Amino acid sequence: MAKKKNLNGLPNNLKQQYFSTLFYYDKGYMADWIWNAAKEKNVSDIQIDIINQTVTPKDLQIRPLTAQLIYLQQTIKKELTNNGFAEDFIVKAKFEIYISPENRNQKIFSVLTTLEDRDGKIYRSKPFAEMSYEKDFQVFKPTLSEKLKNILLSSEPYRCPRLREAATTLSASSGQRVGGQRDG
Repeated sequence: MAKKKNLNGLPNNLKQQYFSTLFYYDKGYMADWIWNAAKEKNVSDIQIDIINQTVTPKDLQIRPLTAQLIYLQQTIKKELTNNGFAEDFIVKAKFEIYISPENRNQKIFSVLTTLEDRDGKIYRSKPFAEMSYEKDFQVFKPTLSEKLKNILLSSEPYRCPRLREAATTLSASSGQRVGGQRDG
């Protein structure tokens, strides 16, 4: 007979699997992708739905974060089958990720895994602290205005008054420093 208590460790297993060194994609591990994407989009709360293979906020719905979710679905099905449950017994499986302002410098974020079965029972992992280890990398391509701003800010604005004026105008809207002065 299937016993629900045998599923209590499944949330921890999923978290450990997703954030392990086995799940590497292109430039980094899942923690690195989450960290860099969240940093670029200035996001502190992220939810990854394992069953539906979606990420909230939608800005972070990128292939590196969703590519490995199929393996987590397989882990869920295998665990359910091995414990005498139907493969569709778990109806919700999510990672809730929070990046606190205090931990931004250390590249640390917290992860909580939550599962729900079709009877409404909730299975939760322990809250885990994850860390991004790889060197920061760019996740999203910069927009045209970001590219122009970077070009103008990296040039020597003092040599050309028009270039300095354009850099000042662009940076004033973002509050960045130009030539050691705060625009505004």
